Amino acid sequence: MKWHNSISVKIILCVAGMILVVNGALAYVYLRIQKEDLDLTVLRGASQLSETIKKSIRNDMFENRKETAYKIMNTVGQQEGIEKVRIYSSEGKILFSTDKNEVGRMVDQRGESCFGCHSEARPLERLETSERSRIFYSSDNGARHRVLGIINPMYNDSACSSATCHAHPESVKVLGVIDVTMDLADVDTMMAKGRRQVLLVSIVSIVAVCVIVALILIHFFTRPVNELVLGTKRISGGDLDHFIPVATNDEMGHLASSFNQMTQDLQRAHAEIQEGVRNLEEKVEERTRELKATQSQLLHSEKLAAVGALAATVAHEINNPLTGVYTYIRLMERKIDQGQHEPGDVEKYKGYLDTMRREVERTTAIVQNLLDFTRPKDPVRKPMDLVKVMEESLALVSNKLSLSNIEVVKLFNPLPVIQADPAHMKQVFLNLLINASESMEEGGTLTIRSDHHPETNTVTMSVRDSGTGIDPKDLARIFDPFFSTKKKGTGLGLSVVNGIVTRHNGKVEIDSTPGKGTDFRVTLPVG
Repeated sequence: MKWHNSISVKIILCVAGMILVVNGALAYVYLRIQKEDLDLTVLRGASQLSETIKKSIRNDMFENRKETAYKIMNTVGQQEGIEKVRIYSSEGKILFSTDKNEVGRMVDQRGESCFGCHSEARPLERLETSERSRIFYSSDNGARHRVLGIINPMYNDSACSSATCHAHPESVKVLGVIDVTMDLADVDTMMAKGRRQVLLVSIVSIVAVCVIVALILIHFFTRPVNELVLGTKRISGGDLDHFIPVATNDEMGHLASSFNQMTQDLQRAHAEIQEGVRNLEEKVEERTRELKATQSQLLHSEKLAAVGALAATVAHEINNPLTGVYTYIRLMERKIDQGQHEPGDVEKYKGYLDTMRREVERTTAIVQNLLDFTRPKDPVRKPMDLVKVMEESLALVSNKLSLSNIEVVKLFNPLPVIQADPAHMKQVFLNLLINASESMEEGGTLTIRSDHHPETNTVTMSVRDSGTGIDPKDLARIFDPFFSTKKKGTGLGLSVVNGIVTRHNGKVEIDSTPGKGTDFRVTLPVG
């Protein structure tokens, strides 16, 4: 079984997936909280720093010692982690900046540093700390990085509004703001480090849990299941003595116990089946012996019946001509014994002798056909032209066909040379031609056709007559010995034909329609 089809692998993958989802969610929450805590810590530091700057320059501002105040802010702005320190006037003019290039520049009050107060038509005078801060991306120092900025309003108190140096009217509530921006690169570095640690912990935890789960599955699941699979294969191979040890009392242990119980049941069933098979074999052998004995008796009876039927048929067929011969012999003996001789008796005696000769020839033909049927000769195969043999056979019966007013139509297609016994084939064709002529007592048409079938490597010789045809109920018996539909005939001709063709590995087919004629087709292999 492929590893990815294993249930253990699927369980481990499911566990790993669940751990991945849970760890991912926990990591997301943890990193988000950590980021918020770090941002809040930086925000508090920036707020405290801006408040410290504001208090540090308060006296200098009251006494209009701007250079001293700017020096303090420059000193603070050069500390690590501080991006910039700026002072804006209430009109948006940069009065001071650690970046000298910005001093005197007007800023957009809709910009990111002023939007908190100037988002409405009337500027807000007081904001919460969270509303005074913003996080944005800056590229002032080259690389793009995150920056946290916080503004701290400088309010117009009574000491400032009553001072003689640069007094501001009491109606002006906010004189300006201190804007401190802190670089969050350290925070981002800590966050990246935290993400790497979380990822490492997640990977280690997933691997550790998967290994532990795999070991548990191997010990409590895979190994017992493999033992069950092995046991199943051994039992299917015929080893019904295989036993699976039961090591636990859990579901797998119950399954192993059930498997062992099933094996014992199979052993008992197998033993019962074997016993039943042995008993059945003995009964079959006994019945087989009885059937063989009965079959031998039946064959013997059938042989006796066949011999009896054959003897009766032969006796009947031979008895008719012999009766005629015997009658003429007795008649001639009586004439001779009585000494009565008339002038025309010699001619009568010649007629009697001629009739006797024909009957004897008929008897001889019956005996010869019977010998051909009961003791067929093996064919002596040699290369032969089937059309030529048919032509020779037609020549032998041409006078009979002519006297019977039968027209012969030849449709000979070229045939290859075949391996067959010429004498046997001539006997087949003579029997078919004579059989066809006897079915057309009042004349008709005899059609002879030859065909070659390359797809089956066979040849066919067809003899079709336009005679009386054969009744469909007689077709099944047409090749039976001594069966004939004619008044004259022994009923052995077609049996001999079928036997010869069969011994040549061929076949004889018949198509017949009563009143229209019969078509005999002899099909033989070329080789």
